[in-house]
Amino acid sequence: MARAPLRVSLAGGGTDLPSYARAHGGLVISLAIDRHVGVSVFPREFSGGVRASWEDTEQVLGAEHLRNPFAREVFRRAGATGPLQVASFSDAPSGTGLGGSGAFTVSLLHALRHASAGPDGSARVDRRALAEDAAAVEMTDLGRPVGKHDHYMASYGGLRALHITRDLNVHPEELPLSQECAEFFRERLLLFYTGLTRDAGTVLQEQANRATCGDGGVLASLDAIRSLGTDMLEAVRHGRPDDVGPILHEHWTHKARMSPGITTPQIDSLYQVARDAGAEGGKLLGAGGGGFLLVAVRRGQDAAVRAAMGERNARELSFGPDTTGSQAVGLAL
Repeated sequence: MARAPLRVSLAGGGTDLPSYARAHGGLVISLAIDRHVGVSVFPREFSGGVRASWEDTEQVLGAEHLRNPFAREVFRRAGATGPLQVASFSDAPSGTGLGGSGAFTVSLLHALRHASAGPDGSARVDRRALAEDAAAVEMTDLGRPVGKHDHYMASYGGLRALHITRDLNVHPEELPLSQECAEFFRERLLLFYTGLTRDAGTVLQEQANRATCGDGGVLASLDAIRSLGTDMLEAVRHGRPDDVGPILHEHWTHKARMSPGITTPQIDSLYQVARDAGAEGGKLLGAGGGGFLLVAVRRGQDAAVRAAMGERNARELSFGPDTTGSQAVGLAL
């Protein structure tokens, strides 16, 4: 069994995409949270093939026939064919901006490789290799226009600055979690579900195309977002949590300009409700178009923001920091 954490991106999201990072380098500040995607892998001795339970159930002769493209390519990279029973579980719906597909590929890879090492679980999976292979599933095998942000956060966990070079190497810097920032993340950083889901690849493809073609507006927004990543890094390093909300708000204004598909009138209205109730900043997580809205509230205003969002039926997902990254355990069978 394995599980990998979901994440909330604080600043710099989108600068890890190859369409931008290859020319300018990227910087993402991100927090892994104690909400997870989990996977179990179990033998299937009396029947052949693979039986897999995701949002639906698949039963196929071999892993290469799985309809779930992420799982199919993970099985191929892990060299696993069957016979196996596999099931996945998640603390949040897919397509909601919390890095769920990255956490899924990381946890499934971790589970399959842990299982192949034998029941004693003696083999340790290298976190960088796990993140790189999971990223390759999406970026190379499936050709999705994504970066490595989600995979590194799912593998490593913690509060991190991901420094992305122009050749797409990632240097995951672990950031100290000061008492002031830990208290802020626990009490004043809130997540609300907009009720909308989307395929991140579809939303990101337009951004990638426009960045690759040198669209001045998109590149200017991404340059500003990368600069805000530096501002967020300084705020976290120096224990200045009151800077987080304004940075989130400025980040969102730049992100919303990049494509008409990133926000909707419903999302804008929900964000304004949070702002009117006491949020000093926030942004939609992930590619945009739906998912979770992250808001930073003024001191003592969390109850008011929760009440206002509750009136709009925006469900809250409580969370705290995750410090473990991907974990796997083998049970003797």
